[in-house]
This record gives sequence, C-alpha cells and structure tokens, in this order.
Amino acid sequence: MLFYISIQSQISLSYEAGFNVGMASFQTDYGERGDFQSGVSGNIGASTAATFYLNFFNRYGLWNERYEWFTSHFKVKTEISYMQAKLEHFGKYVDAGTPAADQLKAMHGTSSIINTGTTLEYHLYDTYEFSVNRERLLDPYVGIGALVTFSKPTFEYDLGDYEADPSILFPKYQNNAIFTDSEVTGSMLFSAGTRIKASDKADIVIDTRWQYFFSNKIDALDPKDSSNQFNDWLYSLTVGYVYLIN
Repeated sequence: MLFYISIQSQISLSYEAGFNVGMASFQTDYGERGDFQSGVSGNIGASTAATFYLNFFNRYGLWNERYEWFTSHFKVKTEISYMQAKLEHFGKYVDAGTPAADQLKAMHGTSSIINTGTTLEYHLYDTYEFSVNRERLLDPYVGIGALVTFSKPTFEYDLGDYEADPSILFPKYQNNAIFTDSEVTGSMLFSAGTRIKASDKADIVIDTRWQYFFSNKIDALDPKDSSNQFNDWLYSLTVGYVYLIN
C-alpha cells in the first residue's frame, strides 16, 4: 500500500476533452498531379472529431512541484474523427474536349472515413505554465500519430454500366481498378498548430495535418499504372475547443 501511494504521488496527470470541425482536402487518383484544383481546391470535404488529451501534470498540484522535460512539453491525444468528400477529376485532361475527357468527367465518387488513434504532441512552451499563466496566449505544437482508418468509398459512372462493360471506362480503369468494398487500414499523420487561451480552463485549437493512408483504395480507385505512384492522403485544417476536465 505504501509503495502504491508513493508511485501515485509521483505521477501527476490531468485530462482534457474537446471537438474539432473543419475541412479536408483529399489527394487521390482523382485529378491530375500538379493541378491546383485537383490538389487544393477541388476534392474538399468536411472533417469533424472528438478528442481526449492526457497531460503529464496536475494543474492543481503543489506550487513547487517539479516536472521533467518530457512531462512539461508533451501531451497524448486520442481521437475519433469522421471525414467525407465528393470526388471528381480536374485538370487539362478533363478539359480537353475529347472522348477520353468525357470518360474522365463521367467518373464521380465519395470517400468516407472514420479514424481512431493516438497522436503524441510536442508543445513549444511548458504545458503547465501555459495552463496557469494568463499572460501566455499562444501554445504552438507539432505532433506525430498513428490511426486505424475505416473507409467506405462509392463510385458512379455517367456513361453506362461499367461493371457489365468495362471498356466504356477510361483505359487505365478498365482492368480491375475500382474497389467499393469497405476497408480497414492504417494511416500515419503529422500535425502542427497552436492553442489559443480562451479561459482559465479552455483553449481554442487551430490544427492542420497531413495524413497518409496505408492503402490506395480510400477513393475506390487503384489503377495499375505508372502514374499511380503513391497511396491516398489528405490535408485537413480544423478549429476546435478543448476543456480541462481536471
């Protein structure tokens, strides 16, 4: 019992809960590499998340309590997030006015994903000092995480029944290149952002992330083609609210 009490007295933890909303830009086999609309402004959807943070300090601890470098600068975030976007082709090959361009224009889809996992965040300033110092308004951070991703893509084709006659598709999608089954895969992310102090126990969070999937079927398309060099990935930008529970 004495050993347990001693261990507990040396571990100071606090917890936060919050939510995020924003936009996600999907980078998939839809679109043209290097095209602005394909890569930035075209295939954009919604992003929402519920978050939970573990802090390695107790905000109501002793005034002279000592914290190590790791516990002073790191947080562990767990999340469950949902992202969805409508997908279509953009770029010069779609605007060419040719039969092949019409085939690309006829392709439409959606990508819907649910993520759950953990991110380790490094905060530039001491996390305890930011929590208790009213004069400290910004808390920049970077993070790296691993997520499990559940995806359910859809695919539609305006020019006919592509399953009965694959030859009506754009050539590189004719040979077993469309997958609409649900899938469970992994993904990794790199994030960066800042907290903005809203009150003694609450922060506004501005977060951006790059998320790379360990699958190329998040968008339902996986053509066996030399131009298909990378798996699907996305950028997201969200704004959130985090409240200190204890």
